Amino acid sequence: MRRFLKWLALLVLVLVVVPLAFVLAVNAFDEPLSPQAASYGEPRSPVVPGDENGYYALIGLGAPDGADAILYARGWMDEARAAARGKRAEKRPADNRAKRPIPCDAAQASCLAAVKAKPEEAKEHLDAYREDLARYEVLIGFKRYEEVLDFPLRMSTAFPQYGPVTAAHRAYVLRAALEAQRGNIEGAIAAIERDIAFQRTMMTGARTLLGKVVAGADYWRDLAFLSDLMQSRTAEMRPHLAKVREMLKSTDFPAAGMSAIVESEFAFRKALLRNPLAPEEVGNSPAIVEKLAARFLYKPNATLNQEVQYLAGVAAAMDLPVKEGSNVLDKLMQQDAPMSAWQYIDNPAGNYLRRVATTDEGSQAYSRLRLHDIRAYARLVALQAEVLAEGVDVGRMAAFVAASDARFHDLYTGKPMSWDAAAKQLSFQAQARAMQQRKLFNADKGRIYVQL
Repeated sequence: MRRFLKWLALLVLVLVVVPLAFVLAVNAFDEPLSPQAASYGEPRSPVVPGDENGYYALIGLGAPDGADAILYARGWMDEARAAARGKRAEKRPADNRAKRPIPCDAAQASCLAAVKAKPEEAKEHLDAYREDLARYEVLIGFKRYEEVLDFPLRMSTAFPQYGPVTAAHRAYVLRAALEAQRGNIEGAIAAIERDIAFQRTMMTGARTLLGKVVAGADYWRDLAFLSDLMQSRTAEMRPHLAKVREMLKSTDFPAAGMSAIVESEFAFRKALLRNPLAPEEVGNSPAIVEKLAARFLYKPNATLNQEVQYLAGVAAAMDLPVKEGSNVLDKLMQQDAPMSAWQYIDNPAGNYLRRVATTDEGSQAYSRLRLHDIRAYARLVALQAEVLAEGVDVGRMAAFVAASDARFHDLYTGKPMSWDAAAKQLSFQAQARAMQQRKLFNADKGRIYVQL
């Protein structure tokens, strides 16, 4: 019996105690935090002065009815900073806004047709959005825009209310449709011209993925409305095509600056990676197993160093041309997804947390494709304007499209846009899943087209 217990103890020692001691020894000492990881995602003061920054006007669109929008926005920012400094939850006032009707969405349907069919309903909707439209006019009057992230970001940090921004934009485009219905094509185009200028400014100054995507969605809505105008009011649009062509001369900006987005998105979870048991991050008391894992199997510096090194590659790939960048991103994510045998020994809790409890870089990659789809759509609508301005008939369309300038080509294939003579449609295939699945104006199973 003693001999059996001796061998059992030896077996336990060999199979459990020694390996466990080895794992604990490997994880006993963390590595130094790299200078890049120390500075990456840290707060920085905005470049744009507050009184010139449209970001405050955007926040103000969520203000209660009748309130001073800019004062509300400054109070919103003050609370965000105070909560971050105090490591507490943000205290936001109750939403005191009357319920608005849902206006026509030009990104999903023809608002020109909706206004023509139900003009009184359109007017009622615009009346309900009178205050929002006034605030929105203030917003798009700004020539500069930068999201203010001058305080430590956390997983619990709130975003501005983008719902009122999107609803106001839908109402803004609906009002342009109503102007067109009344015969004021020039006024409708001028309104969209002002808005496109602002959406470009917002996309350039956005420092979070959500802010960039919201601006991109509004820009898509503007493009869809212009395409609808050219499709359904062709004769009335001819005198204004020179302005439309000028508006759409630049099409490639939406997906630029993604490296800054990657850094900002990391900033929201940096505190969590630094201390995964921080009460302000986890929101409750951790279990004993979690405490033990964080104490003995987690290296915060190593985790941050590895994540920032990985994100450096992601950020560089994000700013590459679309096809090249997609290939590099796929390779990076495939290489990083599985944990190696050594990673289960060295900093296993950190390696696991990086993969399951942080923002999915895959979502950033797909959002990047969504922004590239917007670029492609801008090229398509710009080509539509070229075709109408040049008076190209159906018989000459194939040759005209084949000889078109590269700035009108399909972004993904590098070739001219597809031409379907039978359907009289120019098109490209969207690549982002969101664009393939959403109901969109002039779309068929992810194929985005303009009707000629």
